[in-house]
Amino acid sequence: PNKMKPPLKISEEIGTSPTLKYEYFDPLNLANEYNFVTYREAELKHGRIAMLAVIGNTLPELFRGQLIPPKNVFLSPSDGLCFMDVPTGLKALTVVPIIGWLQIIAFIGFFETQIFIQRDRRDLPGDYGIGYFGVRDKRRHERSLRSELENGRLAMLAFAAQVLIELITGDSVGVNLMTYFQKV
Repeated sequence: PNKMKPPLKISEEIGTSPTLKYEYFDPLNLANEYNFVTYREAELKHGRIAMLAVIGNTLPELFRGQLIPPKNVFLSPSDGLCFMDVPTGLKALTVVPIIGWLQIIAFIGFFETQIFIQRDRRDLPGDYGIGYFGVRDKRRHERSLRSELENGRLAMLAFAAQVLIELITGDSVGVNLMTYFQKV
C-alpha cells in the first residue's frame, strides 16, 4: 500500500461532503492521511470499471447483431462455442469456459500490476503518469475530477442495481429494457 500523504488535508479533497456534517463519507472510519491516496485510487479504479460494466451489461443485448461477432466466429473452438451463443448478463458466467475466465483474470492482472500503477509521487490518485489530460494541476481540472468521481460512484450503485434486477427477474437488463420499450 502507498503510504504517501495526500497533497491536501483529507477534508479538502475532492468528493468530501462537509454539508452533510462529515468531512468525507467513511462510515467505518477506515481512511486516514496515510491510506487515503490508496483508497481514493481504488475508488477511482472501481468507478471506471463500473462505468464500463454498466454499459457492457446493457448494450450487448440491445445491439446484439451489431456489437457481437456473427455466428461463425468462435469464442472457444474446442467447445464449439460461438460469441452469439453466449447470453448476456450473469448467465454468461456459466457459459464461458474456465480457461476463458483464467485468460480474462490474467489480462486484468497484467494491467493492474504493470500498466495502471502510480509511478511518480507527484501523480494524483488514479493518474497513471500523464496527469489529467497532461496537466498535473488538480485545481485546474477540479470540475472534471469531481465529475469522474461522482459518476463512478453512481455507476457502482447502478451496476449493483443491474445485478439485483437480474437476480430478481431472471432476465438481463437489456432484455428488461427491450420488454419495457416494446410495451410503450
